[in-house]
Amino acid sequence: MFIAHMLLCSSIAARCIGVEDETGLVSNVEACEKRIEEMVSDAREIMPLFDVVHVDCKEVDGMAV
Repeated sequence: MFIAHMLLCSSIAARCIGVEDETGLVSNVEACEKRIEEMVSDAREIMPLFDVVHVDCKEVDGMAV
């Protein structure tokens, strides 16, 4: 199981924000990468002053399908 993470930073606001996917865990890396694409698109629309500086699919230990 995987969960999408994203780090957004703004030099104008002088801060960074970490975002974790609120829709929950996905079963494979491909689904996680697709979710990251959606999150990046949403972030660019909602928070245009922030740049996406890092994205990651984190494997969650101890979860089974």
